[in-house]
Amino acid sequence: MNKTEVSELLQALPEQLKEVEYDYYGALSRLEDTKLALHAKECELFSQGLITGKNEQMRDAEIWQHSHELRRALLKAKMAVDQTKVEYDYMKNKLENTQLIARLLLQIQ
Repeated sequence: MNKTEVSELLQALPEQLKEVEYDYYGALSRLEDTKLALHAKECELFSQGLITGKNEQMRDAEIWQHSHELRRALLKAKMAVDQTKVEYDYMKNKLENTQLIARLLLQIQ
């Protein structure tokens, strides 16, 4: 990697990192929205008297009937957060490594 390539990367990576970070926090926001929607649905079910199970397993089964789509959406949102976190960490590490390479190239001169 020569100085020109390092310079170009140092100019491009912060913007790329910003975009990936934006995606990551968007995914976190969607995850929290999904959690809130699931909790609201469960509260609604209890307040309407639709959950009458005598033990936790029975209540979980009754809740599942009404909330399985939200639970699936919650799993997808968690996976999206994990994927965007990996991308964010990769870009952050790439920027840090490029900065280190730039410092080393400056010391060589």
